[in-house]
This record gives sequence, C-alpha cells and structure tokens, in this order.
Amino acid sequence: MAPVDDLLDQLMKRGFQFSRAPGDAAVPFTLVATFGWPGHIDALHVRSEDDATAWRSEDAAQGGIGRVIWSFDGTFQDAVLELLSLPDPRTRGAPRQPTRAHDGVYLPGQYRPPRTRGGRW
Repeated sequence: MAPVDDLLDQLMKRGFQFSRAPGDAAVPFTLVATFGWPGHIDALHVRSEDDATAWRSEDAAQGGIGRVIWSFDGTFQDAVLELLSLPDPRTRGAPRQPTRAHDGVYLPGQYRPPRTRGGRW
C-alpha cells in the first residue's frame, strides 16, 4: 500500500494542480487535483481517504469540462493509481468513449460545462 504522501507527491511530479473545494457539515473542505492535456483534463476529487473520484474529460472551450470519457470511484489510493495509469489521451488505447461521471463530483466553476435546458450539464 502506497502512503498518501507518496501518492500526492506522484501527482505533483506529474504536474497536477491542487485546490480546495467545498465540503459538507462533517468535512469542511475537500481536495481537487487537475492536470491539463492538449484537449483533455484529468481530475481527482478527494472527499476522504476512503472516498475519491477520478475522471478524464474532453476539454471544452476555454478550459471547461466537456464530455467525461473515463471515471473511477473508490479509495484515494485506488483512484490515484488508476488515474496515473491512464495512457496519454493522444495515444492508442486511451479511453475515448463518453461515460457518466459520479453524481457527487464537485466541479469548480471554471471546469463546469454550460448548463443545458432542464438544468443538467
């Protein structure tokens, strides 16, 4: 099992940027890490050591999130390891099909796609 600090270090070495995100009554804030590829965004939302969501999305115009093409829900460790094992999105074998992101994913405003009719993304 990789220690949390080692996994955070791996994300930082890869170039992920970290920011705080709102939490709830039990957890005052959560952590979001993002990395931009040409045309794609990799992201990790950490709610606790046992609750994290990782995803890759297409990069919409002006740095927003487009279609989610891969996502994973699990522990922090598993989510980081799955995210770091994804191939470069420009290479053969990289995920390309849209998938539905976990409904509980918090997306900072700059990463949210424009709302469509009906209030859904």
